[in-house]
Amino acid sequence: LEDVEDFEYTPKPEFEGFFTIFNEPDENALIQRFFDHIMEVRPHIFVTYNGDFFDWPFVETRAAIYNLNMKQEIGFSRNKEGIYACRPAMHMDCLCWVKRDSHLPVGSQNLKAVAKAKLRYDPVELDPEDMCRLASEEPQVLSNYSVSDAVATYYLYMKYVHPFIFALCTIIPMEPDEVLRKGSGTLCEALLMVEAFHANIVFPNKQESELNKLTDDGHVLDQETYVGGHVEALESGVFRADLPCRFRMVPEAFDKLIASVERALSHAIEEEEKIPLSTVTNFAEITADIKSKL
Repeated sequence: LEDVEDFEYTPKPEFEGFFTIFNEPDENALIQRFFDHIMEVRPHIFVTYNGDFFDWPFVETRAAIYNLNMKQEIGFSRNKEGIYACRPAMHMDCLCWVKRDSHLPVGSQNLKAVAKAKLRYDPVELDPEDMCRLASEEPQVLSNYSVSDAVATYYLYMKYVHPFIFALCTIIPMEPDEVLRKGSGTLCEALLMVEAFHANIVFPNKQESELNKLTDDGHVLDQETYVGGHVEALESGVFRADLPCRFRMVPEAFDKLIASVERALSHAIEEEEKIPLSTVTNFAEITADIKSKL
């Protein structure tokens, strides 16, 4: 078997990926090297994609085969909510952000689809049946495939998840792991409680479920219907033409939108898509079309 050399995987100029390779003799040494590297670097943030249900359980199970205890080695273990957590570090599972905040449909929440939608590039695809053959015959090709998911996860996290979650942490009194995973209703409730406290407004304690709750005539309740509020989604976005909806139009807002069409299109083309404006052939035509519709 040949060793894998250090290499670069850069799918787009702005998504650089330089990889330093550690070649190990077997799986036991590989897992030990992974744990040693974590203890050496001591990162504050671990980023995964579906790590709660795949990456961490996989590493934990494989390590246990070689009598390695992941919790003793690096402090990560599954808590009572089924989430892998560690006292000195945060575990940011990007899939939680995708499910709650990305507004992508359920069928487009795998890493490949998210990278295509949010990072605007197609990650490397490989036929699962070729993996074993490539591992023995062309390890360099397989290593390129194996890091493509890491690059996609890293830049998805740095571009969307990191700034969003830590901005919320400045106003919501929860740790990043909770801000990432809790529902929008719980986050709104926590924010309202903080604001009420600062404004000196009296509010009730958070409702807690009673164990062995009884009915008025002394019988034990098996289950109770939900009592409480829920967060209503704002009506925004695309509306169906066949369902009547009433809108209140503000002429000044339309004038403002018409005046900013060129600026918005230029920003989307040059800043977000990184396409030089000089290469766009029908800019004036599209601008006029948008203005006529407004």
